[in-house]
Amino acid sequence: MKKFVFSREAKIGTAVVIAVGMLYFGLNFLKGINIFQPTTYFYAQYERVDGIVPTTPVMINGYQVGHVSQIYFDYTKEAPITLQITVDNKLVVPQGTVAEVYDTGLMGDKAIQLRLGKSQQLLQAGDTLSTSVQNGLMAAVTDALVEPIKAMMPQLDSMLKTLNHSLDGERIEAIIADAQATMANVKTLSASLKQSVPATMTNVQHIATNFSAVSDELKAVQWDSTLQNIEKVVANLENVSNQLKSNENTLGALLNDKTLYQNLDSTVQSANALLIDLKANPKRYVHFSVFGSKDKNEKETGK
Repeated sequence: MKKFVFSREAKIGTAVVIAVGMLYFGLNFLKGINIFQPTTYFYAQYERVDGIVPTTPVMINGYQVGHVSQIYFDYTKEAPITLQITVDNKLVVPQGTVAEVYDTGLMGDKAIQLRLGKSQQLLQAGDTLSTSVQNGLMAAVTDALVEPIKAMMPQLDSMLKTLNHSLDGERIEAIIADAQATMANVKTLSASLKQSVPATMTNVQHIATNFSAVSDELKAVQWDSTLQNIEKVVANLENVSNQLKSNENTLGALLNDKTLYQNLDSTVQSANALLIDLKANPKRYVHFSVFGSKDKNEKETGK
């Protein structure tokens, strides 16, 4: 029996077919498509599908159940773009299911999520799904900024008008003239400072010399003997204060004896009363006569 042997051309052809098959399988695998898994398809129509391309994933609750397999364009329809959505053959799709386009990140990547309906009746392969488009993050930010920007436009317009009025030619010339006058004043002040600063520095040096001389004189003072004298004076003052507080000496007794104060006060009051009575009745204390009162008294005695 003759043994069958592959020719060189047959081997090359077989290798090419295997390589193409592996390439096709690998590309679909990278796209998330399992070519060995049975699938079914539905259609969805949109007015615009920014960012949607074939192989765009189809999700349910964040889990990929299929992909966009074809995109058709028919300008005669109200929604001219039709997507063919391929999903797992085992997926049950109730009527009322919505194919919603949404953003998957900040970079604007798109995906389609199926929001399953609540109906007991199921869609069949080739049916058309209801559609919606979810505003992306950038659209939400834009919508949030539009109203504040519209509110700011009148104020911005008023500000621009004021700025335009401020930049009028006459005003600019006045500003330049003021700036030139200011620079002239600065130059005059600088020249004055150049003249006055050397004299000021000379005075400062003279004051510093005087302070140095005073410092030398203060250093020459015998502070130890001075402080000792001050301590002696303070001790003497303390001794005098203690003697004034004591009753053992005359001045202390005079200052601290309440009885002496009371006697002096009583004497003053008595003298005051005597002076008042003397002014009121001077005849009680003084007897005088211009015509010889003594002889008259003797005659009266003789009688």
